[in-house]
Amino acid sequence: MQCYDCDMMNSTANSHMVIRFSFIALITCIVLAFLGCGIGVLAEKVQVQISTSTDPENPGEALPFKVIGTLMDQDGNAMGNKKVSLEQLKSDDPEGEYKFLAVTTTDIDGGFSFFRPAASPPEYLRVRYNGNSQFEGSVSEIIAGHISREPDIKTGTDLSVAKSSTKVIAKASPSNPSPGQAVSINGQLLGANGAPLPGKKVICEASDRVGNRSDFMILGISTTNEKGYFKFTASGGSTTTFIQVRFPGDDEYDESVSDLIMVL
Repeated sequence: MQCYDCDMMNSTANSHMVIRFSFIALITCIVLAFLGCGIGVLAEKVQVQISTSTDPENPGEALPFKVIGTLMDQDGNAMGNKKVSLEQLKSDDPEGEYKFLAVTTTDIDGGFSFFRPAASPPEYLRVRYNGNSQFEGSVSEIIAGHISREPDIKTGTDLSVAKSSTKVIAKASPSNPSPGQAVSINGQLLGANGAPLPGKKVICEASDRVGNRSDFMILGISTTNEKGYFKFTASGGSTTTFIQVRFPGDDEYDESVSDLIMVL
């Protein structure tokens, strides 16, 4: 009987050890699985790079041009179907203020293109990708648009007179018209010192989208009054329209264009 009892006790102890070992193994697997998930969540995002250039390479001060480029990951793989935006800066300082101009989607090869009309002002441009849960955000190098890249060469006495800068201020009324409702475009043409410029021709132009047309369509031409004010009337449409007012410049004053007015 004593040997039988010993065997029973040893068998029970072994069973408890097996159960305890299985429980410990189960807990270990759960912990490892949890750590594995944690490592996946904390994985570093993939770095991204954006290449940009203008087409033509040097648009000078008056040619329409495109900002073209490619979005790629750190291994050089094309990133298609990603949203990228075009930004305008007043200088080539990457920390300077910038303004959003347009957004587009990269093609299957990661390529993108933004159109800038001949009427666009001297500007510096760059392209931004905001990133997502997998990819880091990135911005391209700053490129010049409608800014002459030719070095200034001074030979002898310069008899030319520098033109004065101008500014066009324009807004739509109402800003959110009903489909088919007429819209008034009102504004003022100002000189460098903020003085109104009377008797100057200004042009109202429109486009049905930004970045994809070869140029804006002329809606009308007007002459500023004695206080530099102008007014246009545009027929309402069924789609979003982008409108701008351009002063083409003359012998005394530089060309300028208003900010885009989006009429829904």
